[in-house]
Amino acid sequence: MPTPRTLSRVAESIYWMGRYLERAEGTARVVAVNANLLMDLPAGASLGWRPLLDIAGAGDAFDARYAHTDERNVARFLTGDTANPSSIASSTARARDNARIVRGAMPRVAFQYINELYLFVREELAGQPSRSRRGAALDGVARRVQQIEGFLSSAMLHDEKWQFLRLGNHLERADMMTRIVDSLARHPNADGGLPSFEQLIWRSVLQSLYAMQSYLFSTQGQVEREPVLQFLFANEAFPRSYAGCLRSLRFGLRHLPRNVAPARVCERIVRHLKAAHPQRLDGTALHDFIDDCQIQLNALHEAISNTYFHFEPAAPPRGSGEAPA
Repeated sequence: MPTPRTLSRVAESIYWMGRYLERAEGTARVVAVNANLLMDLPAGASLGWRPLLDIAGAGDAFDARYAHTDERNVARFLTGDTANPSSIASSTARARDNARIVRGAMPRVAFQYINELYLFVREELAGQPSRSRRGAALDGVARRVQQIEGFLSSAMLHDEKWQFLRLGNHLERADMMTRIVDSLARHPNADGGLPSFEQLIWRSVLQSLYAMQSYLFSTQGQVEREPVLQFLFANEAFPRSYAGCLRSLRFGLRHLPRNVAPARVCERIVRHLKAAHPQRLDGTALHDFIDDCQIQLNALHEAISNTYFHFEPAAPPRGSGEAPA
């Protein structure tokens, strides 16, 4: 009979498998959208590649390895550089390592699909691929992750292990969403600067989150700062919004035992969002609100980890070696 420690190890591994798969897809999407955005910028506008390092929370690690913050270096660091624990290569490798631990908890072919994703990344994003090859590879990463998650959704038993997988997915998704908005919203032209550039920035935010069509259908309006923020933070009907992720996290926690501590943290995050009205915030106020969101998401991660995995304070999910694999 499995011991409690064995069961917690399975839960932890499947949770991190979900986080790493989501991180790989999100990073692939952000790098691809940024490359396209830079080609569409109007004359006199600049954005560069530094915001992507802010999204990844990896600026210091990048500066320690690279001398220039250009497309070549940043794209390599975020995609194929295994020395970066948040790169696509590292995320897919760790997803595979965790999937190996939980092979018996999901359909057997799922591990094959995750291994194929890892091999695809290792082959297509190693070294310095051309811009066109990199773009095709990033699209391939996103599609493969979506296929894996779609397969697991349709073929995996929706029991407690499934809930841990989805907790990992949605916690990572919420974290990535706030980082994308914070990084691009801080650009001077994102808030009443060059009008054409302002719209490009907010369109890129929506595209990075697969939200463009849903936003246009929901709002029937132009791509503008305030309605975009309202949609991305408060629209529960969109599963990649902050509110949508919180709804999924609440649902998952309700289906787990001993959920008092993490559920309490989750409810506190929901109240914080409802009280803030982020679409009305700008500049420093919006940045401070998003900082609070990220702190609270990390607190939820620690509550989940302490309750179900380690029963002791867990390390933050980014920047310190991350999860065991």
